[in-house]
Formats: sequence, C-alpha cells, structure tokens
Amino acid sequence: MKYIKLTGASSDIAVLEKINEEAFPENERNLITDLLATGAEVLGIYEFSEAIGFFVVREFKNLVYLAYFAVRSDSRNRGIGKAVIEEFVNQYFDKMIVVEYEAPDGSVTHGLDCIRRRNFYRRCGFRQTGWYTYYDGVEFEIGCAGEEFDVDVFNEFIDYLGTIVEDHIPHPYQK
Repeated sequence: MKYIKLTGASSDIAVLEKINEEAFPENERNLITDLLATGAEVLGIYEFSEAIGFFVVREFKNLVYLAYFAVRSDSRNRGIGKAVIEEFVNQYFDKMIVVEYEAPDGSVTHGLDCIRRRNFYRRCGFRQTGWYTYYDGVEFEIGCAGEEFDVDVFNEFIDYLGTIVEDHIPHPYQK
C-alpha cells in the first residue's frame, strides 16, 4: 500500500470521486477537482496499483490539516486506513496535525458512526483538544497529533483558508 500525490490530470480522479461520493454526505463533500484548484494536496491511496482511497492535506506554518480521508467501503476494516494515517503522522511528527471529525449528536445511528470515526483517529495517534467547529450544519470535534494544538495558529489557518475557499469559515469554540 502507498499513497501518491495527484494532479487534476491524474487518471484516477473519476474513481476517487466515486469514493468521495460514497464516503461523505453531500453537505460535507467537495469535488476533488475543486480541492485541487484551491491548492489542496490530494493524495491517492493505492493497493496493488489500484486506487482505493484518498486524503486531502493543507499545510500552513507548523500546521498540517487533514481535510478529508476516505477508503473505499470494500477495503475498510483491513488496517489500510490506520497504516496510511500512522505513516502520515510519522512523516509530520514535528508539526501540529489537525483533523476534524463529526461530533456525536446524541442520535443512535449518527452517534455510533461519529464515535467509530473518533475512535479511529484516536487509535491513529490523535488526541482530543477540547475544541469544536460548526459548519455545513454539522458540529465537528478537533483532534490533534504531533505538536500540541494551538488554537491561535488554527484561527490563522482558518482566516487564510477563508481567502481561498469562500464557503469554509468555521470558528473554533469550546463547550
């Protein structure tokens, strides 16, 4: 298993867009081509030369933001995602690596999915920060690996992101 940096001309974009549709609800999803157009780094996850997932990264100062992470449904629960995330975290161990995942909302089905995702990131080395964001009608919990979470740097990143992605302006808060 490996991951490869993609461009808009990559031959697997259509395959990865299908994984994108499968993995994310419409209100949380952006087209991979749109992400590439805004300067995001999109990395395809490959097993035996076959695209089975992707993740999206944005770097800002000492912050590395993991924006999306998806593995094709028939390739999940085999340790692929965990291996990719652990390698990624090891690569950026000296940075503040930030991820947002849906916070449980108290509903049984939604809550179980959110807890499963949160537990996945914790198994991969992400810690709770005590910070949350809310956008696209969803509350997200902020997790961090590597350096300690610095909300001021995260706010600077959000301000920067707002200059290139107009509809993505979450503001962190604590409960």
